[in-house]
Amino acid sequence: MNTRNLLPGRTLTFLFAVSCIQLVCLISTPAAQAQSKKEVTKIAFKKDKFNRIYLPAKVDKDTIALLFGTYSKTLRLTPYFYETRQLWPSWDRLMSTDKNGGPHSKSVFYLPKIEIGPLKFRNEETVINQAFPDSIATGSTGTLMVYQYNWKINNDRNEMLVSKTPFSPEQAYTTISYKKNTLPTAVVNISKVNSEFILDLGSGAGFLVSSTTAIGRAIIDDYRLSPSRTVTSNIHSNKLVDTIYEAVIPSMTFNGMTLKNQKVVISSAVPHNIIGTGFLGNYNVILNNSKKRKVQSAIILEKRLME
Repeated sequence: MNTRNLLPGRTLTFLFAVSCIQLVCLISTPAAQAQSKKEVTKIAFKKDKFNRIYLPAKVDKDTIALLFGTYSKTLRLTPYFYETRQLWPSWDRLMSTDKNGGPHSKSVFYLPKIEIGPLKFRNEETVINQAFPDSIATGSTGTLMVYQYNWKINNDRNEMLVSKTPFSPEQAYTTISYKKNTLPTAVVNISKVNSEFILDLGSGAGFLVSSTTAIGRAIIDDYRLSPSRTVTSNIHSNKLVDTIYEAVIPSMTFNGMTLKNQKVVISSAVPHNIIGTGFLGNYNVILNNSKKRKVQSAIILEKRLME
């Protein structure tokens, strides 16, 4: 057999096949990319009376209700999971500031695996939160988890949408931008004082103000407030007596938007000013977490379809 005559034919056939494969790739790649961009995970959630969101999660054989929070950096779990040896020591400590401005630290653990709906998270940094009751196996998300995806909270349908690509708002009310891996904050003006408030979807408060801040003192002075009650709190410090004031503010601004007749709670126990789901739950919320250094992340509040 004369192989010299066969080689050109085989070579041509091979080149033709390769070019066809490349052509198919060129045609199919945009479609595949478009499809991947549309991949959205839907997770039904439950809410409490404060509009706080609880996602279904699983740790080993335990099914838990995981509070969706945007304040703590790490995942937080009840001591139950330490007792069942689900947490591995990291030998690190998480430093924070207590109510009196002094240093406060907690041991950091690793949780090998946690699932939120169909989403799997590995080796999440975790601290034990003594404020969670031992009788309920529960916890709350940390921003290290939240920033791995983009999230859209549909409060109309009690449904969380999760995607690796940003969500586009349908009826945007206001947008709050923040830098990568930082806490989202918005500027609030009350009594002619501007102050940054942390947006915490794990808090059931509306506008919660620290009485030690300039805006807290201004509200107390301007509205001549007297304490409405005192309670003992164990969230920010052990058995801390919390003095609480309350006021309805006729007009204030939030992220440059004018709000009327908003209830504000002033507390001596909270170390920072916070906006929680008492206000944020009035909207559908988008959290687009940018992984690009020069592109900011954003929280977008959308007008709800159903009031």
